[in-house]
Amino acid sequence: MIPSLKKVLETIGLNKNELAVLLVLLENGPMLVSSIAKAAKLNRSTTYGVLKLLSDKGLVSSINKTGVVRYQSIAPEQLPGFIERQRDALAETKQKIVALVPQLNLLRTKGKVLPRVQFFEGKEGVKQAYEDTIENNAGKLLKDISGVDAAVRTLGEDWANYYWKKRVKFGVKCIDLAPESEWARKIQANDTKHLRTTKFIPSQYGFDAELALYDKKVGIFSYAQESPIALIIEDDTVSNMMQKLFDCLETIAK
Repeated sequence: MIPSLKKVLETIGLNKNELAVLLVLLENGPMLVSSIAKAAKLNRSTTYGVLKLLSDKGLVSSINKTGVVRYQSIAPEQLPGFIERQRDALAETKQKIVALVPQLNLLRTKGKVLPRVQFFEGKEGVKQAYEDTIENNAGKLLKDISGVDAAVRTLGEDWANYYWKKRVKFGVKCIDLAPESEWARKIQANDTKHLRTTKFIPSQYGFDAELALYDKKVGIFSYAQESPIALIIEDDTVSNMMQKLFDCLETIAK
């Protein structure tokens, strides 16, 4: 199996067992359940259930020849069509969720105490926290004190490019204070393109974290440990204090 193929297939919403079975069928063509189970390292009952799930998703079909049932995956050239259909379905679901957000917020405000702090863990959790700095801040300003080297190293350059492009799409301007480094200089070179003003603070004050200030919120992102974490605090007092600290630090940035 081509390593890059497995990596791509991991992104189409299949669980671990579904992925294992689909990879086996893509590699081998029509197979008996017993052979699939052995190759995928699953027991037969689990394999039957997985085949049913993949069949429901349109990724697997069965062939009954002389009373013997074999299973096969869709042709490789059909995979892009499956991914496109899944993307369209997710887009439709997103629109439905967006339409429900006002009602969900209304339900939350009926309680006496509102959750003001959100905690995120792991790479995907941290990426989701970053989405809040864009989607709930459209057309506004984002102020950053960033350890950009650590962020790109942990979350990847592809994700960083995705984030910057999406921020521009939502019209979110950015003032970024960063310790001077090779990556920080690369980012500064694209400031105009990315609606950003990058200013450098002395490199000896480098850190593996980021502070994001936006829409009365404070986002704290940490990359020092093996599993990154993020914290979003929604509080006027904390936000005002951090805004003043940012303004103070900006006066010495270059």
